[in-house]
Amino acid sequence: MTNNKYNFVIVYNKYKKNAINLALNISNYLKKYQCKVFINSSTLIRSRKVDFVLSLGGDGTMLKVIRTFAPLSVPIKGINLGSLGFLADTDINDVLQLLNNILLSNFIIERRNLLSIEFNYKNSKVRQIAVNDCIVKSLLCSKLIIVDIKINNKFVAHYKCDGMIIATPTGSTAYSLAATGPIVYPNLPVFILTSISPHTLSQRSMVISNKNVISFIAKNKSDSGKIMLSIDGQKNYTIANGEEINCYLYKKSFKLIIQNNNNKSFFETLQKKMHWGI
Repeated sequence: MTNNKYNFVIVYNKYKKNAINLALNISNYLKKYQCKVFINSSTLIRSRKVDFVLSLGGDGTMLKVIRTFAPLSVPIKGINLGSLGFLADTDINDVLQLLNNILLSNFIIERRNLLSIEFNYKNSKVRQIAVNDCIVKSLLCSKLIIVDIKINNKFVAHYKCDGMIIATPTGSTAYSLAATGPIVYPNLPVFILTSISPHTLSQRSMVISNKNVISFIAKNKSDSGKIMLSIDGQKNYTIANGEEINCYLYKKSFKLIIQNNNNKSFFETLQKKMHWGI
């Protein structure tokens, strides 16, 4: 089929039924075409320089895979074993076609922007990547917080709310959408700011250029209160009251594999997965 001897990483969610069997079957198929294959559980995932990464699981597994491999600029594709499958959009019945398309280079790469987050944690500067979003809220459930937002170090607004979300376009259909934020086409160069249950009718979501640096300063009413910072809903940090969190465009985009023979548009995905417009 091809003279290219690619190196693949397969990351599977060990909590999904038959995920390991599917990973082994894919590995055996690729090895027939002289490809090298490395298999990892999503709980043991490590970055390594390879040609392609396949994520076997749901969107949660896909988020971990993207954060791990995006810094290496490796093309990524998700095979859906979960319930939604918005990012991991390949059905299990279409796996063979996907593999053949990759081996035949019958695909394109869609580049999507990532969010870089900087903050202090335990007296050290921490930098993290977010695929979908960064969220600040009270460490104590359902407690009101106060969030001051600055853009390029200029004060923008003072929010009283349950939390604040800064989302990428990829993440516009995640938590931000649930908090009444807008749907944004995934490759637009913007960020979305959405407050969670604001205590005023006048504060709505904002869409701004991703060339800006956005800063959060979040406080509980109590000076001793703590703030929860959550990245993609998977990596959580407890930070000091009043600590500044800086968010900006990550230096690399992540590479999403799109099959040439897949004519499904973003809007068709919305209709199918989220019953949008129906």
